[in-house]
Amino acid sequence: MEVLKIEKLTDREKEVFELIKKDATISREAIAEKLAISESAVGTYIHHLSNKGYLLGRGYITAPEEKIVVVGGANLDIKGYSPNYIKGSSSPGWIEESSGGVGRNIAEDMALLGQEVVLLTAISNDHFGQKLREETKDSGVDISHFKISTAQEHKTGVYLAHLDQEGDLIGAVNDMRILKEIDSNYLQDKRKIIETSAMVIFDTNLEESTISYLLELCSAKKMIKIADAVSVEKALKLKGKLTNLDYLRGNLDEIEVMLGIVTVEKAELARKLSLKDRIERVRNFYKQNADLPELIISTGKDGAYYLSHQDKMVKLKHFPAASINMEEIVETTGAGDALTAGLAAGIMNKLSIDKAIELGIKASALTVKSELTCNPDLAELM
Repeated sequence: MEVLKIEKLTDREKEVFELIKKDATISREAIAEKLAISESAVGTYIHHLSNKGYLLGRGYITAPEEKIVVVGGANLDIKGYSPNYIKGSSSPGWIEESSGGVGRNIAEDMALLGQEVVLLTAISNDHFGQKLREETKDSGVDISHFKISTAQEHKTGVYLAHLDQEGDLIGAVNDMRILKEIDSNYLQDKRKIIETSAMVIFDTNLEESTISYLLELCSAKKMIKIADAVSVEKALKLKGKLTNLDYLRGNLDEIEVMLGIVTVEKAELARKLSLKDRIERVRNFYKQNADLPELIISTGKDGAYYLSHQDKMVKLKHFPAASINMEEIVETTGAGDALTAGLAAGIMNKLSIDKAIELGIKASALTVKSELTCNPDLAELM
């Protein structure tokens, strides 16, 4: 899909825009003098630039080119590691904390991959929120549109995870109640930012009504739309909305439930089937529903599968996982987020879909080798 972010400019509008980009404080009088036109004409061109999305807000704030907007969760990750976990007992181990949240992780990973990213999320003005703001800003993500909540009952989100000695998840609790504040009013306020983007990525930590409104804002535009399923239960928020997406990334459990192939209650039972049978079942469903988006299905150590409709046929392709020694794996938190980020960065760089997915798999492999949720080494992939 071709990236088309904002309406084209006339030659005169381009001239005005170039002068403003060089000097954001330039006056209308100075522009008029340089271009030998009237000040009223300058005012008209500036109005056009604003309507077309090249100027944002008051003053001459230029819209970044090839901008990606990520809408989703930002939270503090608190991870407890138990080398010898015993169910129902207190287990010796160690605890670490870092900035996290699916949307925030995707945004930071994309910034590491050389993309210009704006993150729309909500945090509180507490200690955790201040830490998230500082670390996310330092990673190169635009945090100027964060919503800072003053609601007493809404604290900055926290993801509390318990992992085993191999870094695999035993269980987790995710408190993202603050994201209720990312609602239609907030999105309406950020409408210009969203509508002038080349790509919008969101996660299903958002309220279902927020997802619906976001897709409505994007419906008349030609930006690329990508959703990250996050979890089996949260992925259900996308039911009935899939036709509005270009790409959907999720693991096999999430995809099966979201498509209605299995229920949440029977998701665990479905894992007893072979991977081949499960993928074939998804393929058959996909074949019968031509309006579904392109699917990128994570299958852990088995890599990923890609499904798309091409020339009235269904394309199914397997991408093997990157070769990693077990002793290299520190933990798996953030691996799926990195795959989504790599996929999106590849698309933005106009790679083929195969190369974009391969980039995502490489990003995911680097992520599991680091104790950080977002591995700074991702910058070496671009």
